[in-house]
Amino acid sequence: MVVANTRWRDIAAAGLLCLSLSASALADEPGPRLSDAWLTTLQGSQTRVAWSHAFALREPTAQRLESQRKRLINELETLLIGARVAGNATLSGGLAAWRQALAETPALPARTPGRHDLPWLGANLRHDPPLSQVRHWGYCKAPGWVELWHLGGISRLDWRPGMTLDHALDALPGDAYKAAQRAVVIAPNGVQASRGIAAWNHQATPLTPGTRVMVALPEGRERSGGLPVSVRQEIAIINERLPAYLATRLPGDECTLQGKGEEE
Repeated sequence: MVVANTRWRDIAAAGLLCLSLSASALADEPGPRLSDAWLTTLQGSQTRVAWSHAFALREPTAQRLESQRKRLINELETLLIGARVAGNATLSGGLAAWRQALAETPALPARTPGRHDLPWLGANLRHDPPLSQVRHWGYCKAPGWVELWHLGGISRLDWRPGMTLDHALDALPGDAYKAAQRAVVIAPNGVQASRGIAAWNHQATPLTPGTRVMVALPEGRERSGGLPVSVRQEIAIINERLPAYLATRLPGDECTLQGKGEEE
C-alpha cells in the first residue's frame, strides 16, 4: 500500500508540474480546468486511482444522452416487432433484453468517451477542458467483468488474464453471434473499435476489465436473419448508435463522482 500511494503521489506531482510549466498555453481561456479539479479532488486522499478507469462527462455529451436513449428504445421496439414476426426467437429475446436494459437504466451518470485522467491531461494541455464545461468527473474501481451485448441478450463474463474476444464469444451460445460479421469493442476509456468476428474477417482482439462489446446486428438481405426489409434502416441505426451510447456508460460498478451532480 505504501508503494502504491507513493506511485500515485508521484503521478499527481508530475501532472501538477506539467500543468504549472505550461499554464501560459491556456492563458486565452481563464478559469479552473478539469486538471485543477482532479488535483483538488485527490488532495489528502489515500485512494489509489485506476487512471485507466477515470472519466469525465462534458456538458455537450450530457445534454444529448436522454434523447439518444429514448431514440434507441424506439428503434429497438421496431426491430423487436420485426424479429417476432419473422419468428426469430433468439434475436427477439436479445432485442428485448437490450431494450429493457436501456429503459431501466437512466442516462446519467455517464462519461464522455476518451481520456480525461490527470496524467493524460498533464501531457495534453490543450485538451484540458474548462471546468465550467464538465458536468462531473471521477473514477471506477476496475471491475472483474467484460460485458457483451449479443444477439441473444446481455451477458457479463468474468474477466481473466489473457482474455480475448474469441474467448468471450466462445462462452456464449452459438446462436448469440454466429450470424454476425463484426463486433464493436468499447474500451474502458470509451474508445470504440470495430472488429471482425467471422471466419473471413477475423481479428484477434484482447479484452481488458470493464470492456463492453456489442455484436453488430446482421445487415444485408442475405444475412438479416429473416427480418423484414423494411427494418434495414433501423438495423443500421442501432449498429451505429448503440455502441456510441454504450461508450458513455461508466467503466465499472463501484465509482466515485465529483461535480455538479446527476440532474438534467
